[in-house]
Amino acid sequence: MSDNLTPADLDIDPSTGSPVQLYRWLLASLLFGRRIQQEIAAQTYRTLIDHGFTSPARFSTVGREQLRRILDEGGYARFDYIMTDELRDVMPGLADEYGSVHHLVASSADRDELIERLTAFTGIGPVTARIFADAMPSQLYGTAQPSGVSS
Repeated sequence: MSDNLTPADLDIDPSTGSPVQLYRWLLASLLFGRRIQQEIAAQTYRTLIDHGFTSPARFSTVGREQLRRILDEGGYARFDYIMTDELRDVMPGLADEYGSVHHLVASSADRDELIERLTAFTGIGPVTARIFADAMPSQLYGTAQPSGVSS
């Protein structure tokens, strides 16, 4: 991220390993991963949270136009349709495949595997994956419960 905005600037602390904090950092990372001013990405993140986008499953409950309008409200107008489609694909896909962002991280063996898993989702490139992974505490890797139990 240029301009050095950090998770703490958004009141996010991924180092806790909290499922809520990990989800919120992934959402912010998706927004920061595009070539857009960081303050616009940060404001759009806050707008999404204010509109109740507090879990990956929430994105499958809203239509494309409604989500686009929310992104515009946050100032993310330049990439609104691209990001709308990405969020509506990635978040439900992540929920279906891993159950939660926490389980995605905890079931990854290491940072490289996490980045590989993230970039497997259409719309998540290496920059976005690195933004997210760079804030992950290494002690979270490999801590998933057997049989895909997620928290």
